[in-house]
Amino acid sequence: MSSVRLVAPLGQGAALQHWQRRARRLEMPHAVIVEGARGIGKTTVMRWLAASLLCPSDLDTDGPCGLCRTCSRIAADAFPDVHVVDRAKDETERKQFDKSFYVISVDQIRDARDVLLRQPVEGRARVLCMADADCMTEEAQNALLKTLEEPTPATFLLLEARRPEQLLSTVRSRSQRLRLVPLDDATLKTELAKLLPPHSASFDRAIRVARGSLGQAKLASTERAVQLHDLVSSLLETNKGLRPLSMARAVLGEAEDLREKLAAARTFLWLLRAELGHRIDALAAASPDSYPVALAEPWTTWLESTVLAERDLDVLIPPEQVLTACLVEFAGS
Repeated sequence: MSSVRLVAPLGQGAALQHWQRRARRLEMPHAVIVEGARGIGKTTVMRWLAASLLCPSDLDTDGPCGLCRTCSRIAADAFPDVHVVDRAKDETERKQFDKSFYVISVDQIRDARDVLLRQPVEGRARVLCMADADCMTEEAQNALLKTLEEPTPATFLLLEARRPEQLLSTVRSRSQRLRLVPLDDATLKTELAKLLPPHSASFDRAIRVARGSLGQAKLASTERAVQLHDLVSSLLETNKGLRPLSMARAVLGEAEDLREKLAAARTFLWLLRAELGHRIDALAAASPDSYPVALAEPWTTWLESTVLAERDLDVLIPPEQVLTACLVEFAGS
């Protein structure tokens, strides 16, 4: 575990520095919602803030040292005073810990609540890091309220959320919010160049569709994402003769279980949304003042359809059904 290095967040500037300085002094709010787009670095920031709360080093009074055994174990999700709540990552984890692939259950929250009532084992605080907090069931969120309303001393909750509006208003109102900003293209290029040849065909495309998210840039560079991007390109070149069901099945490919189908559908919709957004941005950039709304059609209508389709996937409507319905909108435009 000690070989794992804590990774410093990229490109978050003064806002994150403010929070980490408060964390070092144990003056951070009891609950913080870390929000931002998928792949933008929310988990990295949560770990960094947890380390800011617990790092025993005096090397830096404004942030964690990132090098000590405590920081390394936090990076590996193995420090006893950091309790991680998340969804199952694979079948083994699902069975072993009785987790769901899709939601965070009330039982997980009750277990976490019990853990937070105990005294710290090694550090000076207890920290709950919850990935995908916006996937909590309503019952789970209500169970979390007791901890939010009656916090014990030196107890901190870090809640990651891509869509914080999915959280109950009672949860949001009892939490402070840290919104992560997209990375600039220069930072994305520097980081992506560590993984891809800068002149490869997928390099510039990954930067374009990532829209400031390093995680999404990495995803866009995978072989499967490149295949899905080709489908997006063919769809945007012409929607005449589009066969929605056939296209939906091409997107899902050989995916067998629901998780694989959801991942393929989400990647396709994300790439489609990114390319539509890029076209709208290019249209705006080319116009000195404003442009007629009609010029952006049907792109804006299609963009709305992709957003609605993503929300349908979030409530586990079958991916083939969601994609087909969305593509029917394209075919009829």
